Amino acid sequence: MLLPHEYPDISQMVLEDDTPLDSFFNEKQQRLLTTVFYSGADTGITVPFLAAANVGLFPHVRHAGIAPDVFLSLNITAGEDWWQRGVRSYLFWEFGKPPEVVIEIVSPTPGNELGSKLTDYANLHIEYYVVYDPLGKLGQTPLRVFELQGGTYVPKTDPWFPKVGLGLTLWEGEFEEVTGIWLRWCYGNGTVIPTGDELAAKNQVQLSQAEAQLSQTEARLAEEMLRRKQTLLQGIELGLRLKFGNDGVAMLAEMVGISDVNLLEEIFSALATVNSLDELRLKLHRDAGS
Repeated sequence: MLLPHEYPDISQMVLEDDTPLDSFFNEKQQRLLTTVFYSGADTGITVPFLAAANVGLFPHVRHAGIAPDVFLSLNITAGEDWWQRGVRSYLFWEFGKPPEVVIEIVSPTPGNELGSKLTDYANLHIEYYVVYDPLGKLGQTPLRVFELQGGTYVPKTDPWFPKVGLGLTLWEGEFEEVTGIWLRWCYGNGTVIPTGDELAAKNQVQLSQAEAQLSQTEARLAEEMLRRKQTLLQGIELGLRLKFGNDGVAMLAEMVGISDVNLLEEIFSALATVNSLDELRLKLHRDAGS
């Protein structure tokens, strides 16, 4: 790794061009593989990282550069001023290392993904090279993964990257209103890392479920309070009838409108000790006022 004062002069290097993307599908697929890292999902990555699409990789100043469809680089050391020319492309001496993973998405016109690019990425010392062939242009295998061993790539039997702590999987579903089979990052158990929209939808479902549960709880409590009030009023009515006769029953009308169940419990308990309706009425008004 070079020190800043040792960086080469890049003023004459062509770091960016206007080459367009070749299809809407590729553009969406690239975005799905990059933005998921910035969606707020827990990826398990705890170090500085960079996930990008169609950004040139330059190992040294005399290299013409190569732009994979997607790459992921961990433990990078670049600054945050992305307007500086030195970090608008991935210059190895600026970022301190090559990316861990590069992904090529085969378009209707293949671009030597299983030919010269195998050699190119191996020469850049990139640990894992992935070729996703959604249209079957290179054969019957839609997903091929290679691992660098001894300076060359060898086929990997599974799309799991131990040094990254993540894997890739083919997932059938809808992304940005397009249904199809998509290449997605996943956890060790195969579960895909959710996008921002998926996280928002999940949170909305959880919120709706919580609100529904709260409403059910409130309804249940209200029903229980109503039954409790009715039971207390029945007990109070019986107590008034037994202790004060019809005059006592007439007083029940004053208590039916009381919503405070605790106050009704106090009245019910007071029936055992009061000696007159006036005494009970005084207690009723005093407790209701407090």
